[in-house]
Amino acid sequence: MTEEHQLLEYIEEGIVAHGGELGGWTQLFDGQLKLFDGRITLTGEIYEGEQGRREMAHCHVFATLHEYDDEVLDACVVGMGDERDQALREAAGLWITCVAGPIKSFLDNKPVCMTCQAGVQDGDFSHGYAPGDYGLPGLRAFVGPSLSRGIEDESIHGKLDDSKPWFRYAAESAAPRRVHLVKATILSHGKEGWKRELEIDGHEVSHHDNNWPAGVQGPEFGYVTRFAVFEFPRNSAEIEHRKELERTIHYFAEHFTDYEDIDALMETMVKQGFDADLVHEVESLSTIAFGRLYFENTGITYSPTIVRARRDGTIETDVPLMGLPAYSRARAIGVKIWETLPKEKWQPLMLYNAESNAILNALESGANADDLSGMRLFPSVVPERGVSQATMDKAVEMVFNMSKAVRPASKKPWWKFW
Repeated sequence: MTEEHQLLEYIEEGIVAHGGELGGWTQLFDGQLKLFDGRITLTGEIYEGEQGRREMAHCHVFATLHEYDDEVLDACVVGMGDERDQALREAAGLWITCVAGPIKSFLDNKPVCMTCQAGVQDGDFSHGYAPGDYGLPGLRAFVGPSLSRGIEDESIHGKLDDSKPWFRYAAESAAPRRVHLVKATILSHGKEGWKRELEIDGHEVSHHDNNWPAGVQGPEFGYVTRFAVFEFPRNSAEIEHRKELERTIHYFAEHFTDYEDIDALMETMVKQGFDADLVHEVESLSTIAFGRLYFENTGITYSPTIVRARRDGTIETDVPLMGLPAYSRARAIGVKIWETLPKEKWQPLMLYNAESNAILNALESGANADDLSGMRLFPSVVPERGVSQATMDKAVEMVFNMSKAVRPASKKPWWKFW
């Protein structure tokens, strides 16, 4: 018997024992487990633990939703135990506790099994309807119960409620499909605050927050995990827009080095039918993502926000990059682009943006390439298409003044801001 079969067997046993709102007939056959009267089919995949650790079971459980064009929800669950069997049983239990409820609630369109529907105006939490959106505004979303370790204080759990942005940026980062499963893990580091790990559709998209706004101090170490299922409406224009965005990102990346002048590439793309605004967004935002993918493990402190210069002459500060799909989707698919593009095509692409140029300037000035943790990059100015030069000059001056306010007067900034 394979470990995947064992995992599915333990899930089936747990679901049958639970019954009630998770009830219905089940069938395990040939590596597939049908649940909820055949409305979903589960398969499993188990990855090797760190350094072959048998006491840790890193499992992915794939749920095919037959009522939603067979879309697949990928849940990453990790079980621990003194023996391998115990680790698999714990992984199965985690899926039942944290994931089964949101999926069944989504299918039934009502909260069941400790799940709540997010963003219900004047909702009654005692009946599973949360007024807060958990960071998933405007979407039909069902949020599962939280699972914690190392955090015993109930008052802390009370503060980590539906008003907190548990799943912020999940919708902006998701692939152009209708239904998604997202996992958020928030980690307490005492006085240093909270960090967050966000995973969308398994490991398809991941994001790390160094400073997550919990609004309460936690213990020196502890964490809380929860899952949610959310969807874009069936006829949502966002899905088609995101498909076109990804097509634009791929074409731009694959043909970047085919042109000596970037304007020539962009003009060619527009003539071929690509949307002019999307082409501009990819040139100005997706390239930031490519550069960060390459350099972020060197310890550089990047700004999570940008300064946006608008066509109407206004300037918007503190715009979160992860809230802009041209950036967040480029991060998600950029890893694959990096893997598939020849080095001679990838390197110029990831060095194109101003941040990468600033890093190169530092390296040429003698910075240690193996440790750039002392570097901090201020927000870039990213203009909309058609912004006037006067607006750009004003935005650049704003960022320059930001740098002067936080740097010692004796040090001259060497980096570029635009």
